[in-house]
Parts: sequence; structure tokens; C-alpha cells
Amino acid sequence: MDITAGIIVYSLSLDTSIQTNISAQQDFPVESYELWEQGMPRSHVLYVIQKEKLLQDLAIWRKKFVICTGWIQEEELKGQELYWISVSDSITLYEIAGLVQHTFHQYFQWYIQVETLVRQRESLDSLVDTLYDFYKITACVATQSMEIAGICYRFSESNWWVDHGKMVSLGRVNELIADEDFHNCAEYDDAFLYLDEKQEWYYCYNFKINGQYQARLVSNVESHQKAHGIWKLIHDFGTCISDVYEDYFHQGQLVQYRKEWYDLVCSLIQGNAVNIRDLRRCAEQYQWKIEHKFQVILFQFQDGASEGVGMNYYRVQIKSLFCDCYVVQKKNRFICIRNLDRSKNKDDVYENQLPYFLRETLCKAGISNIFSDLGKLHRYFLEAERALQIGERIDSTQWYYSFADYVVPYMMEQCTCEFTAEDICHPAIAVLKEYDAKNEAHLLKSLKIFLQEQQNITRTSKLLDIHRTTFLVRLDRIRQLTGVNLNDYDTCLYLMISFEILKY
Repeated sequence: MDITAGIIVYSLSLDTSIQTNISAQQDFPVESYELWEQGMPRSHVLYVIQKEKLLQDLAIWRKKFVICTGWIQEEELKGQELYWISVSDSITLYEIAGLVQHTFHQYFQWYIQVETLVRQRESLDSLVDTLYDFYKITACVATQSMEIAGICYRFSESNWWVDHGKMVSLGRVNELIADEDFHNCAEYDDAFLYLDEKQEWYYCYNFKINGQYQARLVSNVESHQKAHGIWKLIHDFGTCISDVYEDYFHQGQLVQYRKEWYDLVCSLIQGNAVNIRDLRRCAEQYQWKIEHKFQVILFQFQDGASEGVGMNYYRVQIKSLFCDCYVVQKKNRFICIRNLDRSKNKDDVYENQLPYFLRETLCKAGISNIFSDLGKLHRYFLEAERALQIGERIDSTQWYYSFADYVVPYMMEQCTCEFTAEDICHPAIAVLKEYDAKNEAHLLKSLKIFLQEQQNITRTSKLLDIHRTTFLVRLDRIRQLTGVNLNDYDTCLYLMISFEILKY
């Protein structure tokens, strides 16, 4: 996940007094921070700067993000469009830089801590406690049946409606039953603000299983107008644990069909036969149809990645890349089954978002062709796998490989499964290769380019950088040595395939 301006504002406000012109509704990602001395500032970077230096040339700071020593007055900025945080000039520039560094480290340490607890299947109480330990945010998780599944004990101290039996009190339940907004909020798929009938604000996040609301993370907010960054923190927390939330209730009715669906998908990936009726029934729980258009993306992480705490993070990121998809983890691999009929992604996901994710995680991916029968999943999983294997060998600098781009190399590899390339290539290849070696000639190369250029003598001569007559002499010599009939389609096809086999 990415740290944002809101999180930075909120975190700094916990440690020192600040002023800012960034509202709670404004937020944007921040990639890094720097102590500014000179040069042109970049977007999405937080610059630590002295107030005097900032005011010297405001023009270069348009739409940039800064934190400076000394309180800033609005009139000093002369209407400039600038995102700023200011602190007392009693704090030195390097002390500010230290606070900013702590803010960045704190966010990533918190997220890794949440991931670690999730991976270790620690209690929801422990997970919720991280919000308070790092950010002084009190929260609880209440299920649809009004049970408190996880709670920070400080939350119960400040919320009268949590009783000692870890249940929502009856009085509170009666209020919520009559609150239409509370029920409408069950449809939300991201963090949101909820105002109850007592005019108390809460940041919330819904946990769902197969699209059905099951529980809600609830966090107190003293004033939603001042709650910089809390929305993003609640969003990141909810996203991190939502995919494994049902594991905490594995013994209940909440996941009756989850394991069945997982087993069916794994069987399909392995090439085993499954009951189509069962497949159709389970797919419908995700609002999928087995006739939808699908695509398989196979993510291969570095060896040992499956042992790290980042795999849960990666899984969430993959699901955010391809909105309506199902992801299966196999050691350090993720098999993503993307439903194209239900996907809301933009068309540029393969051009922009996916390469960035793969570079950042040092991961490679193989992509299958599009198919419209989920029962054929194994075939297209193999496509993704072969694309990844061949692509890494041929184009190691690329980050992802589409099977459609590697069909010819795949076919060439299949040609040599039982016999060597020399055994199955056209005999003329070996004859010309030997002749060239003895006579320092270029007959083999000439023949290859001649076939590639569809037997166009003029283009071939130009590519070889020789006179047309010289090439005709070479062509005649090739016929004499090999006896090939270049007017025969099958002969030419055999020769071209032979060249491709040798290439790969």
C-alpha cells in the first residue's frame, strides 16, 4: 500500500503541533521525502524546507507538497496553489526531517505488522490493537449477528453500546435496526463515514464473503472534518485482512461453499475432471457464469517469497489490479483467474499498472489467451505457464509475457521433444552450414533471408548488401549443392520451420 498526504498530516499531528491547508477530503499518494536545497521539485514527493526558502520562489512549488519551519499565513502564499504543512520555527529543519522519516517508517512497520499477524492467524483483537498501538485509533469488528469479533479494549471504554459479553447491547441493536442508513451502508466496498442517530461519526469498513456483507470494522472519529488520513488507514487495514477474514470464522456457516469453490478451481488447474453442475453453482456465488470470458495470469515471485510477510500484500495488490478475479496461491506463485465480463479495469492495466507492480515486487507474469469456458481452465493455465517459461528464457528483460506472443517458440520447442534439432531440420541446412564453414561463404544466411523476404530477389540483395547478379549466383549454387526446389511450397515451409527451430 502507499502512504498518502493525509496519513502524513495525521501522523505528524500525533507528535507535534502543525498547521496545514490540506483538508480531510484531500488526499494523494506520496512516494518519498527529501530535504530540499535546490533544483526543480517533483510531484508526489514531500519536501522539507525552510519557510524563507519556500517564499523566495513560489512559482516552482505549484501543486507540490512541502513541510516547513515557521507558521505560514495564507496571505504569504499570495494565492499560490500549494499543499503545505508548517510547524513552529522552534523545531529545526533536521528535527522535522526526523519526524517525517519516522512517519514513513511507522506506516510501513504498521502494515507489515498487520500482515504478519494475518499470516500467523492471530486473533482479530490483536489485529485491531495495531491501529491503536501505531495511530491511537480505537476500533472493533462487529459481525452481522452483532457479535464483537475483535476489539481494542479502549474502544469499549468510550462506547457505551459494547457490553461485557462482547456483544452489541440490545439498546444499540434496536437503534440500528431502525436506522436505514446503517443497512444501506452494507453495500459499500470501501472505507466510509457513518453518522449514527446520536450524531456520532464513525469510520467503517465492511467485510464480505462472496459479495455478501458479514461484518464491519468500526472506528471512532472525534471530528470527521479533522480526520486526515484515517480513511486511508481504515481502507488499508480492511483491505489487508478482508481476503482472509472468513478464515477466522471457518467453523461457521459463513464459508460453507468457500472451500468447495477453492477445491473445484484447484482441480481444474490440475486438469482433473469436475462436476459441471457443482462448478456452475459455486461460480454463481461470485456472480460468475462459466460461459463468461476469462484469462489466466500466472505470477511467479522470487524463490523464498512464500516465506515472507509480503505475500498477503501481493495478493491484495493483484486483486486490486484485476478487480473481479479469483486468486489461488501455490507456494511463491499466484494464479489469477480474471473474469473479463465483470472486470471494471481500464484497458491500460497491462501497459501501466501491471508492469509497475511487477517491477516493484520483482515478479514475472505469464498471460494466457482469452477463453470462454471455465471448465477448460487447465489448458489456459498451461498457456500462462509456458508463456512465462519461454518468455523468461528468450526475453529476460521483460516483466510479463503473453502466450499469443510466444506461440511460435512454443511450437518449435514441441518439434524437438523427441528428436534433436539436427535430426528433424531439412538436410539442406547441414549441407550449406558445412559448405560455408569450409569456403567462408554465406549461402545459409542468404537462403534464410531469401525465404523471409518471400523470395523477393531485389529486397534480399539489398539486405545482404550485394549485387543482384551476385545473389543469383549464390542462389544457383544453393540449388546445385542441395537440390532443393524453392518453387515447392512444402519444401519452403520445411526450410522456414527448420530455421525457426534452430533459432529457438
